[in-house]
Amino acid sequence: MTFKVRPIAIAAAILLSGAANLSLAQEVRRPYIVQLQAEPAASYKGGVAGLAATQPAPGTAFDYHSAPVQEYVKYLGANKGAVLATISNATILADYEVVLNGFAAMLTDAEVLALKNNAAVTDVQADAARSFDTVTTRDFLGLTKTGGLWSQYAGGSLVKGENMVVGIVDSGIWPESPSFADRVDGNGKPTFDQSGTLAYTSPPATFTGSCMAGEGFDPAIHCNNKLIGAKFFNAGFRASGQTLNWSDFVSPRDSNIGTDGNSTGHGGHGSHTATTAAGNEGVTAVLGGAPLGEASGMAPRARVAAYKVCWTYDNPAEPDGTRATNSCFNSDAVSAIDAAVRDGVNVINYSISGSQTSSADPVEQAFYRASLANVFVAASAGNSGPGNAVAHISPWLTTVAASTHDRYYVADATLGNGAKYTGASVNSTPVPSTPLIRAEDAGLGGGNANLCFSGSPAAGQVMLDPAKVTGKIVICTRGNNARVDKSLAVLNAGGIGMILADNNSGLVGEVHSVPTVHINQADGAAAKAYAVAQGAAARAAIGTYYNQPKPAPLMASFSSRGPNMGDPNILKPDLTAPGVDIIASVTPALTPAEHDAVASGGLVPMPAYASYQGTSMSSPHVAGIALLIRQAHPTWSPAAVKSALMTTGYSTLNDGVAGASNGLLPWSQGAGHIDPNKAIDPGLVYDASKADYVQYMCKVNRTLVTPASDCTTYGILDETYNLNLPSITVAAVQGATTVRRSVTNVGSSTATYTASATVPGFSTVVTPATLTLAPGATANFTVRLTNANAAANVWNFGSLTWTDGTRNVKIPVSARLGLAVTSPGDIIGDKVSGSKLFTVRTGYSGVMPYAKGGLKPATVGEQVTLSARALSSADLRIACAAGVSTASVRVYPVTIPAGTVVTRFALYQQDSNPGDDHDLGMLSPDGTWTYSGNDGTNESVQRASPPAGNYRVCTVAYGSNVAAMRHSLHSWVVTRNDVGGKFVVAAPGKVVAGTNTPVGMSWSGLELNQRYLGAAEFMDANGTVRATTVLRVETGLASVPRAQAEKAGLKAAVAK
Repeated sequence: MTFKVRPIAIAAAILLSGAANLSLAQEVRRPYIVQLQAEPAASYKGGVAGLAATQPAPGTAFDYHSAPVQEYVKYLGANKGAVLATISNATILADYEVVLNGFAAMLTDAEVLALKNNAAVTDVQADAARSFDTVTTRDFLGLTKTGGLWSQYAGGSLVKGENMVVGIVDSGIWPESPSFADRVDGNGKPTFDQSGTLAYTSPPATFTGSCMAGEGFDPAIHCNNKLIGAKFFNAGFRASGQTLNWSDFVSPRDSNIGTDGNSTGHGGHGSHTATTAAGNEGVTAVLGGAPLGEASGMAPRARVAAYKVCWTYDNPAEPDGTRATNSCFNSDAVSAIDAAVRDGVNVINYSISGSQTSSADPVEQAFYRASLANVFVAASAGNSGPGNAVAHISPWLTTVAASTHDRYYVADATLGNGAKYTGASVNSTPVPSTPLIRAEDAGLGGGNANLCFSGSPAAGQVMLDPAKVTGKIVICTRGNNARVDKSLAVLNAGGIGMILADNNSGLVGEVHSVPTVHINQADGAAAKAYAVAQGAAARAAIGTYYNQPKPAPLMASFSSRGPNMGDPNILKPDLTAPGVDIIASVTPALTPAEHDAVASGGLVPMPAYASYQGTSMSSPHVAGIALLIRQAHPTWSPAAVKSALMTTGYSTLNDGVAGASNGLLPWSQGAGHIDPNKAIDPGLVYDASKADYVQYMCKVNRTLVTPASDCTTYGILDETYNLNLPSITVAAVQGATTVRRSVTNVGSSTATYTASATVPGFSTVVTPATLTLAPGATANFTVRLTNANAAANVWNFGSLTWTDGTRNVKIPVSARLGLAVTSPGDIIGDKVSGSKLFTVRTGYSGVMPYAKGGLKPATVGEQVTLSARALSSADLRIACAAGVSTASVRVYPVTIPAGTVVTRFALYQQDSNPGDDHDLGMLSPDGTWTYSGNDGTNESVQRASPPAGNYRVCTVAYGSNVAAMRHSLHSWVVTRNDVGGKFVVAAPGKVVAGTNTPVGMSWSGLELNQRYLGAAEFMDANGTVRATTVLRVETGLASVPRAQAEKAGLKAAVAK
């Protein structure tokens, strides 16, 4: 489960079309996050006269209430006030001072432009809404075995998270779960009964947080010595203009998952992640009336602080048919992270989607300062796999992929012909031999109902017909709507059982409205074929669940893969952990009347449990294990904890996926699957401090570094692959590349380590090859990669291991032989006149030929109206290949001439109705499909130096229950003959192999409120284009940032 990004839909937004209308946008207020000069309190290391440093020393908790912090916060507030005075009419949504120095506000375009030009402002970004990305995993991870981590002691307590605090930034908490009780009964089981024995002392003195009152949440009743913090943040959500769904609560309480007959809630996510990380031991998990064993969090003695930032709101166009959506707004998330660090948490779990392309994202920046305040952050990698879509790409946090574990609850579906198909299930009610029907044959009016919607069926789907379904088992197909919605549809139509045929996304056992078995795609096809052949005579039976252990771990197909799209020299994801079929506490399904009774305090609801899957589930496993390591090693930095987890991991099993998405590759599993019992004693760690991260920031996000003089004080990293991470990734080896690293001995005695390294296609030399280190000592070494027989532009994967004969400190090494020339892909400008400097790296010496084209303004097409339809990327590609426009798809034929340096097509929200959602794709003559599928209508596809030929650009109005969506296509086809904007490329006459060469671009005389495109092509000695750098200049109001977000409906946190 991973929460995803949605653009903010402002009800007051006006329809804008073309550059001429951009000026009309100035008075429309939209939410933005503004970052200011000067470090926030968590990372300030001094430099202002009279103000002492406030960044805590390594291993020390951040103390917000200390005198130095309070004095510095006053200083920040005074400077912030001067900036706020320039936008006095703006509504301030949130104030940040701990992990971000800035604020969130409702701003006009004119105010945004003014702030961008204010020297006190470092960044202005549009707010965005993101969406969501155990009973036996403790055993699978080895925590409970003899000698396992839970049996060890640290500081006089068992290593179970004692006096550690985890901050869960998520959808809230369901406080009635015994996972959050602070008492035990006579049998040692968690209880809320006041006659029970207190199992926890008062909260740690370093935690200064509190609980907030709200609907259905009374701090005096719902908080205790286990659940020690509960807050909610909704200023960003309220600014979006969305209507809170009936299922939610304006409080820290998680929303429920019930239905009122019109819409269905999306709650439970925050409670599930909290119990997975730090839920109590000894809690019996019951699903559908079946007791499945005792659940426990990874750090069962840790305390929990919940920070609610995700809200369920009405959305009739939600493609899954629930007519509701749950989103988490960046501005609220930053407020929560700010509060969590202020409160004194030790670890933060963030099972919410994030940027796939930039570490400058405000949430990523907040986590940067959190890490400097000694807070470890675990974040989900995303559920868009097995494609390249990994999120949370910043090096200062730990990005977690999802894989399987060995527990597997199954049941059998037996057909009338004796064929038996075993699939995932927690069914406890057997169904004897019963008539069987395909959902395809059970639709109202003879229509197709194969996806089994309980309400608001998607385009091309109809509801199940009770006359055909009553008293039968129905075969439904996975996809589009929630799996549990399908069984509800069967129940509503009078069915008594469901066989769920998978779509090759993976099997999940969970509580359904009718007895259900979830079988694989091939078995589903066979069952359907039987039903067709037998017709009315078809029958089936469904058995009860049993445990069928399976080989594990395997990478989950939905887990987002690398490489890192923002910085290919930084490995993401970092590691993997259990994220499939995870059983933990959730919220119950309440009726509206029950919801209202809970909100008023008149009803004490029961706890509930469910099996979820997603990187949202794997991330809290890592957060919980990090709590154990922090208890055992309180002085370790977050980077040291991350290193310990990565260097002691082990490989997953081969999942059989072809190509770069194979589960064995670092793009899938990172450094491997976590092994907590080894992570507690890794031997060596690859540590990183503020100096390391500042050097990295100065390289990739220099404008965000405050004060700017830090880039002089700490220096600038020469290449990002030299950041001291427990992985090595070199995206372009030009002949030979030398990588720097350092390791620190965290063992208790002097040790000698010897290195071994290998990467296919490269000679790999470690210098020195032996290190002798006293406890606490650090040593530097290099790894030189020299091309032996590697193919150009192809990734190769190997490893580097340091061993002392007992411990093996292993990191993944990934290397790709660069082309003859490498250069940045995109450069952005926002001024009518300006210049940019960048470097080009070559694998040869001599003259470097180059060509340029542009700058060229956009061509804006006519406005087109389409009806909504929920088409995936694959479906849109099929429609585009057909070449025929339909009511929902518009096909634009485009001819790309020879000599084109770049072509780009884009859609913008201001050309559409508020809330419209369009997707965009480009089909090249060679079959290459380029796709943009964000929520909303901010979409773009681009291809540099494209081959000449006939292309098709296609757009679809995405969604359901929407009659008309509008768009205008913006296009650029820039050739070497296009000249404009006094565009100049300045490159040296000669280059030297294996070195960086500075190149400049400049332009002048552009018009305001326009979007321009140009590019420079760099060639090898033979004149073949090897690299293209695209320059995109958006001036005036066109430069005002707009939210751009992944589509939540296609890649939901709980895979559908």
